[in-house]
Amino acid sequence: MSTFSISRIGTYRDCPRQYKFAYIERPQVEFRDTVEAFLGSRVHEALEKLYRDKRHEKELSLDGLLEDFNKAWSENWAEKILIVRKDYTAENYRLMGERFLSDYYRRYAPFEEGRVIGLETRETVPLDDEGVYRLHVRIDRLVDMGEGLYEVHDYKTSSGLPGQEKLDQDVQLAAYSLWVRRRFKDFRRVRLVWHYLAFDKELDSWRTDEDLEKLRRELLKQIRTIEETTDFPPVVSILCEWCLYRSLCPMWRHEAETERLPENEYLSQPAVKLVDEYVRQKAAFDVFRREAEEKLGKLEQALIALCSQELQNEKVSVVVGSENRVTVKEVEQVKWPAKSTEGRDRLTAALKDLGLWDRVADLDPHALTRILKDETGLPSGGRDILESFLEKEKTYRLTVSKKS
Repeated sequence: MSTFSISRIGTYRDCPRQYKFAYIERPQVEFRDTVEAFLGSRVHEALEKLYRDKRHEKELSLDGLLEDFNKAWSENWAEKILIVRKDYTAENYRLMGERFLSDYYRRYAPFEEGRVIGLETRETVPLDDEGVYRLHVRIDRLVDMGEGLYEVHDYKTSSGLPGQEKLDQDVQLAAYSLWVRRRFKDFRRVRLVWHYLAFDKELDSWRTDEDLEKLRRELLKQIRTIEETTDFPPVVSILCEWCLYRSLCPMWRHEAETERLPENEYLSQPAVKLVDEYVRQKAAFDVFRREAEEKLGKLEQALIALCSQELQNEKVSVVVGSENRVTVKEVEQVKWPAKSTEGRDRLTAALKDLGLWDRVADLDPHALTRILKDETGLPSGGRDILESFLEKEKTYRLTVSKKS
């Protein structure tokens, strides 16, 4: 039996190499909680206690909520907790947590909307009929609103606020709703609710039974793809800053090794010297190439001008040097309208009207030119319509050959 979580699937999507480290190779690395994760854990604990007390007919004041939060913060804080953003301190994050909880309390007190039937649930739900593939489910707060409507609530302490389109495509809460659908026979639909505490915002999205069935099939397909894959390439992104396996990753390992060296040893490393010399030589080459291309362009224009003058009288198209000859050939290039232009849009409409759209493979210039050359494949008047979009440009082609 294979049991996956949404975070496990997300790890593979974000970086297959990290997935291989975390779920296949499992190397021994020092685990360092980040301050963002620490803040999220303490806020979740405080809100869980708030609703658990409410379930037991115990009213928790705002002062009491903040007292619980700060006590848990002090008892669990450790100096090894990683603060990636060096401009901020642990105290900044603690104060953020107080603000999150204060805003939430004032917004939702006395916390009586719907019947809370689950807090920090820990369940699994099968994704296939045989139960071979299962999904971990952990819901921050599950609420029964009556008449087959359920709400899955999630607390977010992140500093980004998503748009509605992203919420409507969200997988995590929708996947957790698969368990809700299976668990409660009166299920009709589910409202997914995100509390973005940093902004004091409640965002939501809806899912029907049909939506969840489609998601179940998609998740099953993704898991099978992961299990069958043998290639786990690294993906560099901003998430690398928080990765536990950064010092083992082929994209970062050498940097991690050299960062620990004193400067005198660091600069004497063969690999460091090699990179520095490569960068110097490449920079010099780039300068040379730019200068050479500029000089070459001027020489080409001079040769074209020379031949153009002579062509009026002697029709000269070949100029000789001491050992080589340069042939200057005048050619006519045709250009179709560029992407994201009004002409491109009108050309697309014309091709569809002429019934030629399927033959041009997303406006491939070569396919368009072939259509123009096809005397029998164009409808009446089609050639004139297409040629009206062409821009003709005179250019020159220079070729070098040895003198005979």
